[in-house]
Amino acid sequence: MGPAQAIRTCIAKSFQFSGRASRAEYWWFLPIGIALPIAALLIVRAIAPNSGYPALCAVFLAALLPLMAVTRRRLLDSGEVSTWFETPLLALLLCIVSGGALVGLSNWALALWDAGADGPSGFGVWIAWLLGNAFLIPVFAQQFLLGSVTGIALFAQMAAPSYHSSDKPGSKRQR
Repeated sequence: MGPAQAIRTCIAKSFQFSGRASRAEYWWFLPIGIALPIAALLIVRAIAPNSGYPALCAVFLAALLPLMAVTRRRLLDSGEVSTWFETPLLALLLCIVSGGALVGLSNWALALWDAGADGPSGFGVWIAWLLGNAFLIPVFAQQFLLGSVTGIALFAQMAAPSYHSSDKPGSKRQR
C-alpha cells in the first residue's frame, strides 16, 4: 500500500474502529494523523481567535478520530487487545479535562481577586485556589505520565507484524 492509498483509506475509515489495518497503512498515515489535529487547531484559532477551550478540545478530538481509528484497527491486526488503545486515550482525555479545570480555576480566582469579592485580603479565594491546585496538579501529572508511558508502549506495538488467525484478538500468539 502506497502513501496516497493509505491516506485515502484512513480518511474513508475515520469512524471504523473494527477490522484490520496493515503496518504500511498505519505508518503512511501517521504523519498526516498527527498533523491533522494541529492544523485543525490552527485553522480554528485563525478563523475564531476567541474560541473557548471546550471548542478547541472538540475540534482537536474530532480531527484526531482518523488516527484513533487506524490505531485501533492496527492493534486488532497485530492480535493485541484494545486496552493498549484505551488506556492512553483515557489518560489523554483526563489530562485535557484536568488541564482545563486548572485554567478555569485560575481564571475564576483572578476574576474574584480583581473584583475584590473576598475583601481586601482575598484570603478565602486564595485558599480555594490553593486547594484546587493541590488536587488538580497531581491528577494532571499522573495522567500525563500514564499517557506518556502507555502511549510509548502503544507506539512500539504498532510495528508488530500482522496476525491472521481464526483466534480472537488478544489471545496468546504462537511465536
